[in-house]
Amino acid sequence: MNRFDDKRLTDIVLGEAILALLSEGDPITPSSLIKQLQLMALAENIAFRKQAFTNAIMEVQSSLLVQSAEFNGFYAVSEYPSGSKMIH
Repeated sequence: MNRFDDKRLTDIVLGEAILALLSEGDPITPSSLIKQLQLMALAENIAFRKQAFTNAIMEVQSSLLVQSAEFNGFYAVSEYPSGSKMIH
């Protein structure tokens, strides 16, 4: 498989995991999605699909790290120079 096919299959298994959560009425959160992907990967027998589940898990985890860094960076940077005084 080429890189495009790998990405496409990763997107497909992400969709399958989301549909599984929806069909069970479970909330779709990053942690529930990762858990569902892990369960589906354990049940998978085809090596390239198992790898797609691993890729999907890493993609969700990576997304969480980026969001966390952006969130922390947002609050870590002041829009006012240090030592400036606010006038009320």
